[in-house]
Amino acid sequence: MTLDILYVMAATQEYGAHLQARITPVMTGVGPVEAAVTVAAHLAERLAAETLPHLVVSLGSAGSAVLEQGAVYQASSVSWRDMDASRLGFPR
Repeated sequence: MTLDILYVMAATQEYGAHLQARITPVMTGVGPVEAAVTVAAHLAERLAAETLPHLVVSLGSAGSAVLEQGAVYQASSVSWRDMDASRLGFPR
């Protein structure tokens, strides 16, 4: 049996030549809301067509402008810059 894998990525900047030669991901846009909406809509279409993937893999969730693309890194901390509303008086 061949696994049907759905790859998802946020930004085309993360989709370099190495990945382009191997996969065609669904591009979600940057942010957790954009990712959730795009993946949910895509899975709903696949469900209606009875072609749900066996596995969903999210790539590029720890993007960097300075780290080597294609390497594997272990995150030591997580920052949700797009989720910070402290300037509006909410706790960080």
